[in-house]
Amino acid sequence: MSLLLRRRSRSETRPQEIPADKAKHQESEKPDRQQQQQQAKHHQMRHHPHASEQNLNKLGLVSSGSSGMGRRKTSAELISEAKMFLGESVNAVPLMATGGARLVSTRRPITPRESGRVLYGKVALAGRPPSAFSMRYLQNEKPSTPRQLPALSGSGPATPMPTRNGALLCQSSTETLIELLKQHSGLKDCSDETVQHINAILQELYTRVRKQERNFKRGFILGGLYGLVECSSPRVLLAVARVVLALRVTGSNLTGACKLIFKVARHEQHDALFHEHDVLELLIDGLGHASPLDEPEACIYAYGCIRFLTASSAQERDDALNRNWIGLENTGENHSLPIPALMPPALTAITAALCPRKLTGQQTLVSRLARHGAVELMILHLQMLNEAGATKRLQGPPLHTLYQLSAAMRALADVSQQQQRLQLQLQLACPHLIRAAEVSMGELEVQANVVRTLSVLSEDSDCCETLHNYAARIGLLLGPSCAGGGQCSERLLAVLSRLGYMLGNILAKHESARIQYFHNDVAMEYLLNVLEQLNERSPTSVALLDAQIKLIRVVANMSVNAEVGAGLGNVRSLGAVLMQLLSKTSGELAKKKSPEQQELLHATLGALHNLCFYQDKQAAVQPLAEGSLQSLIDDLSGSLAKVLSSCQTSVTKVELARVLGNLTRNERARRCFCAAGGLPLMVQQLTKQAAGQDYELRTCAIGVLVNLLGDGEQRGPFLQLRGAELLSLLLRGSLEQEDWFLANIVCQALWNLLIDGQCAANLCQSGNILDEVSDLLADYLDEDRLLPGDTDNDEEEPDGEQEDIDAAETDPETHDALWEDFALVATDLLERIQNNFDRQQQSQTLVPQHADNEDDKDVFIEEM
Repeated sequence: MSLLLRRRSRSETRPQEIPADKAKHQESEKPDRQQQQQQAKHHQMRHHPHASEQNLNKLGLVSSGSSGMGRRKTSAELISEAKMFLGESVNAVPLMATGGARLVSTRRPITPRESGRVLYGKVALAGRPPSAFSMRYLQNEKPSTPRQLPALSGSGPATPMPTRNGALLCQSSTETLIELLKQHSGLKDCSDETVQHINAILQELYTRVRKQERNFKRGFILGGLYGLVECSSPRVLLAVARVVLALRVTGSNLTGACKLIFKVARHEQHDALFHEHDVLELLIDGLGHASPLDEPEACIYAYGCIRFLTASSAQERDDALNRNWIGLENTGENHSLPIPALMPPALTAITAALCPRKLTGQQTLVSRLARHGAVELMILHLQMLNEAGATKRLQGPPLHTLYQLSAAMRALADVSQQQQRLQLQLQLACPHLIRAAEVSMGELEVQANVVRTLSVLSEDSDCCETLHNYAARIGLLLGPSCAGGGQCSERLLAVLSRLGYMLGNILAKHESARIQYFHNDVAMEYLLNVLEQLNERSPTSVALLDAQIKLIRVVANMSVNAEVGAGLGNVRSLGAVLMQLLSKTSGELAKKKSPEQQELLHATLGALHNLCFYQDKQAAVQPLAEGSLQSLIDDLSGSLAKVLSSCQTSVTKVELARVLGNLTRNERARRCFCAAGGLPLMVQQLTKQAAGQDYELRTCAIGVLVNLLGDGEQRGPFLQLRGAELLSLLLRGSLEQEDWFLANIVCQALWNLLIDGQCAANLCQSGNILDEVSDLLADYLDEDRLLPGDTDNDEEEPDGEQEDIDAAETDPETHDALWEDFALVATDLLERIQNNFDRQQQSQTLVPQHADNEDDKDVFIEEM
């Protein structure tokens, strides 16, 4: 057996994630090492062929010329584009795994748009506190204590009231300050001068209260503040709330203070006021004395306030994400570029560019809240609600508290990427949020909010590290949707979308989570049921498409694991669901192009790509499960041929070719695909792309062709389609561009073609094609072509430069490893061609040889 066949017999079926630090190191390579960069790129493609998604088409490596093979982009261009789209983050999720399977990435789930800051939006929760309210109470916490003014002295002249001179306020008694405030009781509209005067009084009063004056004055002070709660000035309202909170009130007074702050925070133009003083810190202190079960209204309005202030640009951030994705879809650039939906640093940069001032202020408030223990308090309240919900179903105000608390935590998570302390705190909250999602089952609006928070947290690598231990438990949250009889509301679809997004993020990063989820029979059953139910509905709703995209991504990323990928091949109904999605989405795209439909089609093809890699042999388990992928190999092969023949989008053709590259490793699939016209279809694709611009489609199509030519009955028809001339043209183009990887694949296709004695004899008789191939191989196997400089002028080189050249030639890191791979294949192929010529000359008077040589074996693409 030749060296080539020994090399090709190795098969790596164990997926491995690309180390983040290695990826970052590769991205940081400098442009002046262009040759080494290209060699490293091709070397990775040869040993990890599926890294082509990162190193070729995904980074813009397409031909741009109109003749020959076109110009490939330089390494500097590739690195620049990689940094622009993928970011330089060690926390970025690897876009694919090696070993024949790749990860699938999607946009963030669709975020509902609110016209303004409202407590509940369009949600109709029974018994909820109102979003709008009238402040009509600030009262003494001990009603038995009479609310009256201290008696004035009966002798001597009356104490004059201070004027609006701030310097005199500090000399006045607390009773005098309260009397001044009562002069403005019932005030609504007021001038700037009046606002300034009242604020000065309240500031002085706040300073005294913070010094912990005697408790008996608490009711008296609250009585003086009561008349200001209807004032239209947000500055006055916040100043009143500060004094009330400084009194360490509880009960209805705490609720009243929270309402005052909420009343100001609900208007975005007032955000700057919260940077002027410590009202947020006082609010957290006040909540620390409250229970979400005993004082739920205070918590509702307080967390609603935090949610507004910290999520002021969250909508713009989500809009930026979706605009970025849609923009890439509509450009003429490479459409298959993965959307950086899982890369917080890159997204943070996008958002900062869109609204740098607002985001900076937002982060400042978040940092203040985190330092003052807001997240720890949220977790404590979350635990209290979960414990109550474990014994009795949550309802009424405590349930609404959970709604606002989870929304506030999500808002903090949206801007937490640059704050390590906050990220660590949110990481601790993950298990409690999962429990809250379980507790709120049956309360779809509340559960949707909790799950949405978890989906945002799943983007962070540390939080994802915590969440991956609960992968199957999260999958169980899909269960209630199975009882709906196929009736899915928009809110339920939002829950499914975010559950799928979260699970997709987890399974993209953690191998153990893939195995854990697959081996949980209940979680798998729920997932299959939901996919079946969604597939029964007409794909007209954007929310429905988004949910299907996210859930199909769960299947795709789970099947990166070899054990799981092989096992999923015989899971009931999964193959039927994927087949139906393939048919529906491709048909809808033919009628009307939709970004969501195209994303769903690509997610489906991503799942098929991974699953097909592990279906190279007939399943040992018989009988096959109904609707399983293994039971539908024949139908799938024909469907892929049909979709490819009608497909007009280059990026979709690439995805289809990838699936076929893995599927045609299966003997039955090859025959069914060719029976459906697959061989001329692939020749047609390669004929179009021989001098075209889509490099990745060309490489994937050649890989499929290598597998098809592994079957003897396809070699003769291939010659009739002038396939040998096509391979010769592709070989010449790749060698002229010194694209050793592409040349390697073409040589493998020629190897399989020449295994057939009759085909070899026919080509030897014509002579021209094999002569040209032989000359090309002999020419490019000459190592002198790779030596830098002119060897005739070696004596003219300075000693130092000559030493550098010698060092480069002997340095294994700079040696062209990819050319060596090509050389091994090409040498064997050249030897085979020469042997065939010799055999032809010896047997000119004999019967042509039909039998294959004993040592000749077919070559198949192990990873596509």
